Amino acid sequence: MAGRNEQAIIIKKVEESGGHGHHGGAWKVAYADFMTAMMAFFLLLWILAASDEEKLRGLADYFTPSLSEAGGRGEGLLDGMVLAEDGVMSGTDGPHTPVQLPSFGQENPLAVFDSRLRDVDSQVVVEFDSRPKGEQDSQTINTGENGVADGVAAAQAAADAAEAERAEQDWQETQDRLEETITDRVAEDPQLQALQDNLLFERSADGLEIQIVDKNSSSMFATGSSRIEARTRDLLRIVAEAIVDLPNEITISGHTDSVPYTRAGTYSNWELSADRANATRRVLVDTGVNPARISRISGLADTAPLDGEHPDAPENRRISVTLQYPAAAQP
Repeated sequence: MAGRNEQAIIIKKVEESGGHGHHGGAWKVAYADFMTAMMAFFLLLWILAASDEEKLRGLADYFTPSLSEAGGRGEGLLDGMVLAEDGVMSGTDGPHTPVQLPSFGQENPLAVFDSRLRDVDSQVVVEFDSRPKGEQDSQTINTGENGVADGVAAAQAAADAAEAERAEQDWQETQDRLEETITDRVAEDPQLQALQDNLLFERSADGLEIQIVDKNSSSMFATGSSRIEARTRDLLRIVAEAIVDLPNEITISGHTDSVPYTRAGTYSNWELSADRANATRRVLVDTGVNPARISRISGLADTAPLDGEHPDAPENRRISVTLQYPAAAQP
């Protein structure tokens, strides 16, 4: 066999790897369900947009629950048929129920989908605390044809009235405190105790009027002059210190009796009363009263006597310092 060519047989074995196995198709089922749901949703939107009012009303009737209020019968999908406790369908008359069943959507089913079809009268309930604790209440205000504006205006008017009442009460307390303070200060000063009868308080339509009047035994000004006596100046300073921190406006008026002024020329009781009022203003300002608070100085001569039956009485010669009503407490 020598010299004979022999070819060797080679066998090659190839093993396949398992790295590309099948992953399954469950995700495809889930994706298909999602696409089906989306298609149904958009189809519903298209139907609602393309349908007229009659078709929409029929659709609303279909989904409106049929509830039995008497006898177990109604107008709905089952035409009054209800399931009995034993599971048998029954349309026979049943007992009346004491429970008030809801009726929303039964009279006008389209109102469920469109709020513009609901005809409901508006009502505003306003609650405000304008009275002392323990007497609080609430008030219901029907707005009427003007809507919410009527209710808001009524509530604002009630709040303004309550605020004005509180301001009036505060003003009354302020007047009481002022009278007591001035009276006590005068009584505590030995040199001014004799002038207590010369000091008068009057609550007029303009405000609290503090008057310093003449008496037979004591004159507040020099005779026929606007020069203030020393004791009158001290009395005015007590008044000024009592009202210096208040915000109220101040008016000052001078008064004389009916006795004609004896000096020759054009100077008369009119000029004399005005000069005495202006002299009083200077004392108040020098004591610390803000000049901007003094809104008017007037001389009234004998036109507004304190004792009308006796025009020449000493009491008619006086100075009036009026603390005006606060704006919020105007009567």
